[in-house]
Amino acid sequence: MGNTNYITAIELSSSKVSGAVGIEAYDGIKILATASTPVDRFISKGVVRNVDETSKAINCIINSLEASLDNVSIKKAYIAFAGLTVHSIPSKITKGFDEHTKITPEIINDLAMENDDTFQCPAGYTRVQVVNQEYKLDGKVDTNPIGAPTRTIEGNYLNIVIKEQYLKQLNDSFEQARIEIADSFSAARMDADILLSKDARRNGCALVNIGADTTTIAIYNNDILRMLTVLPLGSHNITMDLCAGQLSLDEAEEIKITRGYKSPGKETTPIDSELVNSIINARMSEILQNVRYQVEESGELIGHIIFTGGGSKLKNIELLLEEFLPNFRTEVISEPQFSLVGSSGVNLNGIFTTALYGLLKKGKENCCEETKKETSKIVVEQDIFGGSNDVNENEVTEEVKPKEPEMSKEEKRRLEKEEKERKKEEERQRKEEQRRIKEEQKRIREEQRRNSPGLFDAIIDKFKKGTKDFIGQVTDDEKDEDYDDEN
Repeated sequence: MGNTNYITAIELSSSKVSGAVGIEAYDGIKILATASTPVDRFISKGVVRNVDETSKAINCIINSLEASLDNVSIKKAYIAFAGLTVHSIPSKITKGFDEHTKITPEIINDLAMENDDTFQCPAGYTRVQVVNQEYKLDGKVDTNPIGAPTRTIEGNYLNIVIKEQYLKQLNDSFEQARIEIADSFSAARMDADILLSKDARRNGCALVNIGADTTTIAIYNNDILRMLTVLPLGSHNITMDLCAGQLSLDEAEEIKITRGYKSPGKETTPIDSELVNSIINARMSEILQNVRYQVEESGELIGHIIFTGGGSKLKNIELLLEEFLPNFRTEVISEPQFSLVGSSGVNLNGIFTTALYGLLKKGKENCCEETKKETSKIVVEQDIFGGSNDVNENEVTEEVKPKEPEMSKEEKRRLEKEEKERKKEEERQRKEEQRRIKEEQKRIREEQRRNSPGLFDAIIDKFKKGTKDFIGQVTDDEKDEDYDDEN
């Protein structure tokens, strides 16, 4: 391996766990291996719900990556933290002087340390990152105050927090998988590093990542992150509503992606364009109106909103952006702002999210170790004439694998019992999810009846012909925490 740093990046999202190994190239990143595995509700709204299942998914990714590399063992990984409870809280520290005093690096460090000591994190949350904002010298904004004399200095900071229990569950998943976390970064900031140009961040913009279960909003101005929040709304809500029209989960997902909004022509599937449009319009209006509200509430002068994520790939999404965000310049971006190449045979399609790109670029520490194949000793029997069989001992090698210990009967019974309990819990959660979806669809019907009685009657006829058939998992506390955790 020499002096080459092999960077491993792993991202856990609500739809999949993905990973990659790359090395720094002269013009970007060279990808050596990629892997992806779907998530079956053990990660929901970006939050690890089941540590055991998540650790298995991580091991699956690691094994797949190692199989694509020659004699390399992965020991560490860079990861991105995200999820429903991630948000920012501003704070400021003021320091006064008896006379005009020149600002030194020590004074700046003292302000930052005082912010670390005095910031009061909300109960149940922990701070994971602090972003320096601008400073104010005698009331005037200064982004580079070192060397300037002043009587007072005010330091402004943006504190990124996450629910402590959720962060622990994320860390426990990697610990159980025996993969050390080299470092962790905000997924929203990784998105921005990859997708936003310097001019966009300096002039003021909002980066909106529409995921399966959540929508993340990061607002930039003067090249500084000003606000970060996560909404409990995502494009998977469209899929679940389409399922009520006599469609399977896969069929509904395909219609959402391929047909999209205001699709013309005669439809041959069990659900027609009018119903598709009404569902997509209703769900996307929820997301886009909340995006507009968050941008306006931030107090930043933002005229440019950039969309990314799986939900931004909805066909004809531009029509919805024009309808619900008429006063903003909008665009959809998915390509990184730097060169990315793959080794021969490496699949780059459908694997990456922009946060995964960012982790590969951000990582500096070598995450892999070289493994060796040991030579096996071969005992060669002599023939009756005193010679030996024609075997060259130096040519016979094999990879030494540790022998797995046999499982005891008690351990087997314990695992069988745990498996039965897990299946029982899954069935309970499935029924609970069915009940939740039924209540949500009832709410949608009542809202549509109030807003458009004629169209609602036609939609109801379509729903009555359909069936609700899906399997999903949610936790008992998910319904209560959706909006509470956001705040």
